[in-house]
Amino acid sequence: MPIYKKKYLLLLLLSLFGWGTVHAQSLGSQPDPVQYIVAPETPGPNQFVHIEVEGVGTFLGNATVTWQKDGKTVASGTGLTRYSFTTGGIGSNTRITVVVTSTTHGTITRDFVFAPSLVNLIWEAQTTVPQPYMGKALYSAGSAVSVVAFPTIFLQGTKVPNNKLSFQWSSGGNAVPDQSGLGKNVFSFVGDQLKNGETVAVDVYVGSVKVGRSELYIPATAPKIVLYTYDPLRGLMFDSALVNAANLGGKEVTLQAEPYYFAASSRQKGALAFNWTLNGEETTGPDSARGFLTLRQTGSGAGAAQVAVAVQNTESDKFIQVAETGLILAFGQQAGSFLSTFFGI
Repeated sequence: MPIYKKKYLLLLLLSLFGWGTVHAQSLGSQPDPVQYIVAPETPGPNQFVHIEVEGVGTFLGNATVTWQKDGKTVASGTGLTRYSFTTGGIGSNTRITVVVTSTTHGTITRDFVFAPSLVNLIWEAQTTVPQPYMGKALYSAGSAVSVVAFPTIFLQGTKVPNNKLSFQWSSGGNAVPDQSGLGKNVFSFVGDQLKNGETVAVDVYVGSVKVGRSELYIPATAPKIVLYTYDPLRGLMFDSALVNAANLGGKEVTLQAEPYYFAASSRQKGALAFNWTLNGEETTGPDSARGFLTLRQTGSGAGAAQVAVAVQNTESDKFIQVAETGLILAFGQQAGSFLSTFFGI
């Protein structure tokens, strides 16, 4: 959403972070002759701000425009309709006063009070990751995700608590009124499986005055499958993922296909379908539908087998969530030599 070219009518709107005051002479019932463009409309700390005065007709070209910052005149001249400055730190206030003096419209004064704010947005996807996984559960298209706003808003030197702030959420540029309102700093939704990502924004208000804004883009990540060895005594061996090739070692091995970044709700419903193949042929086992496959070597000798697994989310609104992986499983006394030959080492 553009932050430039946002106009504020002289007599109708309050200033961005405080209360604007307007004084006009000789206006009568005529339309408001002055408009203001402020960018960005809700600046953060130590941020560059641009203010421009626009007038109806040509009177501004001959008018004297005086700019004051915190009560001190910083610029004045005929037709001086633009001014820029840098805000202070969090908790500070900067007052900008614009005085327009003309022979046709008298004196028009406008005050802006800027109180820099910060609104940090943190998102959390409801997708599958192993329980001991220390990383972030990434968002996949069609999954549920929550966004939390952490605002730092000061007015008149006092931090405004969340329950005094109104959070107006939007997703993909569309307002979401049912999740917006006083103290509602959490926004939850289910993404569109046909999009490569989701855009979420929030405007923060004190009363009718906008005091902060933040926007973020949540990219969609393709789900994936990682294979691990399951040990009867120690459980899943999460510290050693199986990639490309592995040595059977003994006569039997149990593999676990662990889905990453699939919709967690789908896994809870049993909507993740596991399809195992051995040397290109479909294979099953007692727990293969849950992602486990136990393989046993029959007979003696050495060799290798190709094991693969594909996982499909069977829910119609999440059907795009699919992943597959595989590896070469070597067995027999010469398995180590076979892996070395296979990789050319």
